[in-house]
Amino acid sequence: MATFKEYLVADGYAKFSAARKLETEDSKNDPEDDPFRSKYKARETYGEIRTALKGYINDDAEDVTLTRFLAVLDFYLGINFTDTEEIAAGEEHLMNSLQLLEDQKYEREVVNVYQTVLNHLSILWSGRRNFDKSMKYLKQAESLYKKFKRDVGNDPYTVDEYFKPDESDQSDIAAISKARSKHFENTYTLTLFYIAQVYALTEKKEDSAKYCHVTLQRQLDSCTYKADEWALNAATLSQYYITVDMYHFARHCLASASLIFEEAASKEEDTDEDTKEQMAQKRADIDRCWAKYGLALLEASKDYLMKEVEDAREGVSSDDHNADVKDGSNKFSLSDSETGRSEEEDDDSSVILDIENCKTFPRFNLEVTNHEEKVTDQFVRDFSEARGVFLLVQTRLNDAKRFYVVDGHCSDYIQIIQDMSKAYKELAFFEMDMDRQCKMHKRRVDMLKDTLTGLNPKYYLLVCRQIIYELAETYSAMVDLKLGIMEAEGRGPNPHSVKKINTLAQQSIAQYNAYLESLKDGKPDFPDEFHENDVRPALVAMFCLGRLYSKIISPEIPYRLALMKKSQECYQFVETYCNKHPEIEGRMVNELSISREMVVLLPLKMEKIRTGHL
Repeated sequence: MATFKEYLVADGYAKFSAARKLETEDSKNDPEDDPFRSKYKARETYGEIRTALKGYINDDAEDVTLTRFLAVLDFYLGINFTDTEEIAAGEEHLMNSLQLLEDQKYEREVVNVYQTVLNHLSILWSGRRNFDKSMKYLKQAESLYKKFKRDVGNDPYTVDEYFKPDESDQSDIAAISKARSKHFENTYTLTLFYIAQVYALTEKKEDSAKYCHVTLQRQLDSCTYKADEWALNAATLSQYYITVDMYHFARHCLASASLIFEEAASKEEDTDEDTKEQMAQKRADIDRCWAKYGLALLEASKDYLMKEVEDAREGVSSDDHNADVKDGSNKFSLSDSETGRSEEEDDDSSVILDIENCKTFPRFNLEVTNHEEKVTDQFVRDFSEARGVFLLVQTRLNDAKRFYVVDGHCSDYIQIIQDMSKAYKELAFFEMDMDRQCKMHKRRVDMLKDTLTGLNPKYYLLVCRQIIYELAETYSAMVDLKLGIMEAEGRGPNPHSVKKINTLAQQSIAQYNAYLESLKDGKPDFPDEFHENDVRPALVAMFCLGRLYSKIISPEIPYRLALMKKSQECYQFVETYCNKHPEIEGRMVNELSISREMVVLLPLKMEKIRTGHL
């Protein structure tokens, strides 16, 4: 009686090869009205092979090996059904594959197949938005890899080796072993990548960052990466490190991204137009990540300096403050032994990196000093240092605008303009000359107004609101600066200064009112309750209006009284709204306290003005 292996040699291998060709090549040319034609044909062939193999199942001597072939067929059928959007059937075949291999999963012939099935089950459940179940399969795959590496060894068979005639000879053994080991490591790298993705989808950013970092390191070490994708992923990882004030780590990721992207860009001339377009977008995205780094560093530096001033007032020593900053900036670091490259790990531990015990940051195996030296990773303390970071931001954003043009990428273009405005805002903090600060804010006004002019509120309402609000804040900042200049000069108001201050105040008032009008949705009055996302901005806008009306300078008593009345109404609005909605008082603590105080004080002040006592 023929064995199943003889069947495979005679017919099975050829049929399987034809089915794979249908799936991987012919399916690309299927018509739009029958997109899965080739995959359906491949499925039929898989089924024929499966039925034939089951006919040999009583051959006891071959049952263990036959089970593996049946499990591999179930794997391919599971992928086939999943690709044709028949998810339940796909899951059934993948689970069948696991069950068939369960008792053999630590065998060299099986472990990589088993791990591959687990990875695909995780993808399936992630697609169903069941991230807990997706993570369960990934953690099984992670544990499987660690235990096999510790207890068994290396070079397990790959899923692709099944259903292929054995054409190897003794001289190929070393090459086959090396290829198997590489495939096994790559499968594990995919497991880590999927874990990072699931953590990201469940908002576990710290865990996602750890696994993402290890994935990138493994791809780099094994030279199994697509340069442009690796670069963009490294740049994206930097954005996590920014959120936890780890600028040294963030800068290293960005520098590595730039270096690796140069590798991809060097081959750009040989690519088609679509690929060049994708490359241009990735280049722009990396530029934007650099810009975000600079903006975050400027903002963090500002906060640090303000904290220094506050601590000085409260008598906190600089050593204590610096210790706090140091603790905060080193709460997450990775060591080389914890990057997933060690073969001697406890299989009971499902976490690759122990965040609490890490000592050093694992730099990628790249020489990136040239890129890192272009910008500091330390807090800046004066205008000269801040300007260096600002120039990096400006250059990177201008480069990004080459791809993200207003026609075709309007939303991204607007975000770039908003980032440019923020760069000037952060730089202005470090400028001691108030007149030069005003000029920086004027640059912000010009670019924001130009952008706003070209937007249709019907399609970009939320963006228009953001820009209008920022314009209002910028004009208000300029009012405060002009008042500060006048006070510093030690002289009374002159007509030119008064006109400038009043004009800026009126412009700020107009922008705040425009923002508030947009919240009425075309109705004459405000809604009884603002949307959750609008309530604080709306009340702060009303509070700022109260302040701005009081800053307009006028010798005319009736006009001054009218302005004070408007100011009182604004403060009253804030107080009344908070009284009606006490649940939001906690979000308006400072503004509400001042509003309640001004509601009482302003009528008294107005009465004194009327009676000539003020």
